[in-house]
Amino acid sequence: MNTGSSLRDRQAAVIREAILDALAARLDHDNPDDVAMPQVAADAGISLRTLYRYFPTREAMFDAVGDHVVARLGLPREIGGPDDIVPVFLESARRGAQSPQLVRAMLWSRLGRRARSPHRRRRVAAITEALAGVTSHLPAAQARRRAGAIVYLSSLPAWLTVSEECELSAEDARRGIAWAIDTLVGALRQENQDQQDQQDQQDQQQETTK
Repeated sequence: MNTGSSLRDRQAAVIREAILDALAARLDHDNPDDVAMPQVAADAGISLRTLYRYFPTREAMFDAVGDHVVARLGLPREIGGPDDIVPVFLESARRGAQSPQLVRAMLWSRLGRRARSPHRRRRVAAITEALAGVTSHLPAAQARRRAGAIVYLSSLPAWLTVSEECELSAEDARRGIAWAIDTLVGALRQENQDQQDQQDQQDQQQETTK
């Protein structure tokens, strides 16, 4: 066992974590586009040269911080089926409300969106897959449109937009969107069930005419 290499790996992990912690803390009160590498290095307690060794550009640093912020906020990740969509959205919005500046920084700034994009791609894929069972009765293009509406409603940008543009509290916007998602998923379920019932009736009629 190479203990020297293992120690270096642990030290590297600690330094990387310190850098991402420092950047995430900056995003709690600074616009991401205004965050400079020397500030992050100073906040992390390392030299600028060390920071560049781990992240040669601001873009590389922001690429890495997205999942770190998700973990920092404690956003839930698992969506196993349609019934998980609303609880995950409600918990994500609840936790987002505890760090509103950080959430806005990740949503509305150029570098913030860059940092957030890997997490968002995974969330879009998870919700779309979770809805597959209740959109299977639809043509592919129509299923994508219906799923797309639910995916958008399940996002933090939708929550903030509804809150700000409709002059609702964060909690009222959270509950209103949850109702809308529930309603849409319920409608998809009912459509799916109605089509299955219709197909069963047609199958039974065919059997009786044989």
